[in-house]
Parts: sequence; C-alpha cells; structure tokens
Amino acid sequence: MDNIPADAHTREVFYVGGEYVDDGVGNETVYGQVYVEHLVPVRNPPQKYPIVFIPGSSRTGIDFLTTPSIPTPDKTNAGNNPSPQSWSSHFLSLSHELYLIDPPFRGRSPWHPPTHLSSPPTSSSSPYLTFGAAPLRKAWTTPPSSTQWPDDDPSSPAGKGSPAFDHVMKSTHPQLAHLAEEQAVAQKSLAVLLDKINKPIILLAHSMGCKIAWLLADARPKLVRAIIAVEPAGPAFQMRGMGGLRKELTAFGLTEARLGFEPEVGPNGEGLRRRLVKPKEGEPGLLECWLQGGDDDDDEEEEEEEKGVRRLANLRGVEVLVVTGEGSPHRGYDWGTVEFLRQAGVEEVEHLVLRGEGVMKGRGGGGNGHMMMLERNRGGIGEILGEWVRGRG
Repeated sequence: MDNIPADAHTREVFYVGGEYVDDGVGNETVYGQVYVEHLVPVRNPPQKYPIVFIPGSSRTGIDFLTTPSIPTPDKTNAGNNPSPQSWSSHFLSLSHELYLIDPPFRGRSPWHPPTHLSSPPTSSSSPYLTFGAAPLRKAWTTPPSSTQWPDDDPSSPAGKGSPAFDHVMKSTHPQLAHLAEEQAVAQKSLAVLLDKINKPIILLAHSMGCKIAWLLADARPKLVRAIIAVEPAGPAFQMRGMGGLRKELTAFGLTEARLGFEPEVGPNGEGLRRRLVKPKEGEPGLLECWLQGGDDDDDEEEEEEEKGVRRLANLRGVEVLVVTGEGSPHRGYDWGTVEFLRQAGVEEVEHLVLRGEGVMKGRGGGGNGHMMMLERNRGGIGEILGEWVRGRG
C-alpha cells in the first residue's frame, strides 16, 4: 500500500435526471440531465459522508479536479509554494467518496441551442480582474487585497498567456441565461443523484453553485448533512456581480427558483418582505445587505415572527459553513448571506474568513480571491475544509 498514491481512486461516469421532450420540430430530445463523475478512494475504506461538488457560474467540475500550473520563477521561491493538490485530490487522500457534477446545460451536461438562450460570452478581463489577480483592481477596500492568484505576471494588463489565466478562460462555458430554470432543473436532477447515493452527504458548492445547494437541501433535507458554501452568490434579494449590484431581485432571497418557506410564499416570492440593514460596527468596509422584514421593523427586540420573517424549515437542521476569501469582493457582503440564513431559522451557520493572521497562518497565508480552489494556497484551504468535515462526525 505504501506505493499507492494517497489520492488513488476508481472512477465511474454516469448521468442522472433528464426527461424526454419535444424539440419543437417533431423530434424528441433529453432535457436537463446532469453529468456525474464518481471517484472512490482505494487506499482505505471511504469516510462516513460522501462529498458532492457543485461548481459556480459558467464553470464545471474541472475546477475541483484540476489546477493551473504554479509558476516558480526562481529556486529560492519554490519552497514557499503550498501543495498543488486539487480539492478533489485532497479529499480523496482523506478517503472521502466524491461526486463531481457539471450543472445542467453546461459542459458535459448537454444542452440544445435552438431551445436554450445562453448568457453572453465571458470577456477575457473578467476572471483576471474579478476572480483572480486583484493587484490590478483592489477587490477589497482595505488591505490585504487578493494576492494568491497563481499568475506568473500579475502586472500584465489582462493576464493572457499566463498558465492560470488561460486555464480559467479555456475552461469557461456558456450558461443558461434563465437562472430560475437552470436552478429548478438542477434541483430536480440532482435530487435523483442523492436518492441514488441513498445516505447523507456533504455539499461543497462554489459561488452560483451554492444556489443549487440551498435548493437541493430543501428538496432532500434528510440526505444533506452539511453545506460548505464557498463565497456563495449573494447577498440575499439583490446579488452583487462583476458589474456591482444587479438590477433584478432574487425572488426567493437566496435563489431565483422556488425555495420552500414557512409560512409559504407566492410563486414569485410574494410574502417575503425585505429591509436594508447596515452591518454591525466592527470590521470596516462591510456593505449594507437586505434581510427579511419591513422598513418599519426598527425594534431589534421584536420577535422575528412578528416581523413577518419566513423560515427555511427544511434547512433548519443542515449545518452550513460559509467560506470567504480575505482579498475577495465577497468579504464585503457574505455577512448578509450568513445573517439571512440565521434569520430564516438555519440553526448552525458558521462564517469563516480565510485571514492570513488567523486560520491561514502557516497554511500559505491569506489574501484569497473568489477562485480560491485554483489559488496558490488551495492545499491549506483544503486542509481547513477537511478538518471541518471531520468535525461533522
């Protein structure tokens, strides 16, 4: 066994979900199926909880399976580079059974252009400026900014030609523009996956993939032990993206597709009241976020039920870890997602900011951006996530 790599595994590929539909010209096609890679460690028996990875917007399971090259321009700096392991490799070495998916209509989960409308192609500046090397544009209002992007030329205007930048751009996919449809189909198809696994799992989701995680836990609460939400798309009711605040409101707070509340809300989220809340005094640079309630709800002592707060009853017993990069734009508003979950009755919600002088000390340092699973210190972050998973029993 000593000669077998720690992340050695068997691999199975299959599809879940999907249904036959008329393609509009008299033929049938399959709509909404999801591609799944199932990796099983071979060195030791699998741990108690399998992990299902859900990628973010325009991304596929490759973000957790492979990593860009880490440049080492000189030998003196080579020893400062943390482990190049991908997160899937790390969790396999911890003997976790893994499921990596491509969301519906993306990557190896087929779509059919005549019946789908995609989002505009991603520009070559977007991943570099927003997700990656933020020395060009400070992603966070106070130091440190993003410093972990594995780019061999962080002073480049766009980063084209660098291994990390090209890795991201070449693995970026079009995405269904109708977010509610994509999320609802993902929820339906991935519920089939959880039924197939037929035991509690942990969801590890990134960015827009976290919307699918909330919906999946709502659909199968007894099969979702916990959710690791890495920089979840948010905050509630009005997302922030590459261009700042989005004009479109998020109908169900955290998702565009229907999320189950008690008392029940309308088909377009009617009944969910919202109010703009300032962050509590403390860390500078945090942004105002929407929570449930009305403009007249000024009494902090008033019971949430009296403010008309709806509960996410199916998520109540699901433990949640929200992970935020120290140098990411999410550092300004992930607190709002955390407070929305707590306000809605989710009992165990933890917020972890990957600070260089805190949890990341000795693990590659802080300064992470949005695509932390590809960044220099991804091995150290994987260790922290693995410890959190181990703490779930």
